[in-house]
Formats: sequence, structure tokens, C-alpha cells
Amino acid sequence: MRRNTRALQYAAAAIAVAALAMRSTRAQAPQNSGTPFGISDFAKLRWLEGTWRGTSPGESSVYERYHFVNDSTIEITYYSDSALDRPSGSGRVYLTVGRIYHTFGPGRWGASRIDKSSVYFVPQVNARNTFSWAYQGPNAWTATRRSGASGREMVTVYQMHRMRP
Repeated sequence: MRRNTRALQYAAAAIAVAALAMRSTRAQAPQNSGTPFGISDFAKLRWLEGTWRGTSPGESSVYERYHFVNDSTIEITYYSDSALDRPSGSGRVYLTVGRIYHTFGPGRWGASRIDKSSVYFVPQVNARNTFSWAYQGPNAWTATRRSGASGREMVTVYQMHRMRP
């Protein structure tokens, strides 16, 4: 009987320690990882619609077209030339099950915060960098990429300007 009581005490203590550890782990998890987004949040990205040329000191220009397919999907086409003759890749921003994702190639990022003038993405699958898009006006926005793969943070800021059709 005494042996069973001692075993029950050990089991109760182990359960209590495990419960505390789980609570501590949950408290350390990023608060924004579970942020639910909706159609109204996705609509805040409408300023992205259009064709853009991005420039950054010391970097080649980028050419991108953002097209809203519906109220939860943006198709992105990347071009290697200013005439937009040669697509070089594609990506997507989409809303599903309360989350907003951006995909490009095998990489996927998740939006951790969004408001009427910016969105911030964190890496999820096959990605290491974070990036943000910030509205500057109807014909301009900035794309900021932060990468720490080399051991020190590298920041690249592209000034995106609307291209006329």
C-alpha cells in the first residue's frame, strides 16, 4: 500500500511538472503565430494590385505584377526585363483558414501582422528571411527583406514604383 502511494505521488509530481513545462513553452511561443486573419484583413493589400519596378542601391531592378484573382488570392508574376516579356517566376499571396501566406518557389512565409498600410511575413517552409511590404502612396511602396543566413543581418530595401501600362 505504501509503495502504491509513493508511486502515485511520483506520478502526480511528474504530471504537475509536465503541465508547468507545457504552459511555459506556450508562453514563449510567438504571440502572432496564431493570429487569425479574415477577408477584411486580406483586402488591406489591395494597394499591391498593379505592375511594379523595384530599385535598390547595388541591386538589379526587379519587375513584378500583382493581380487579385479573388478576395483571397493574389497571383504574382516576376519578370526579368522592363518590357515584361520574360516571366522569371511566379508566386502567390493567399488567405486560407485564418492565415495569410506568401509562396515563391519552394518557400512559404506567413503573415504575422497586417494593417491598412503594411504586412510583415516570417519564414515557415524552405525560407530563412523575413520581409515586409509598406504602402507609401498610390504609386509607391517599399519591400524590405531581412536575412541573417551569413551570420549577420543583411537588409535590402526595394523602392517599388508603379509602371504605366
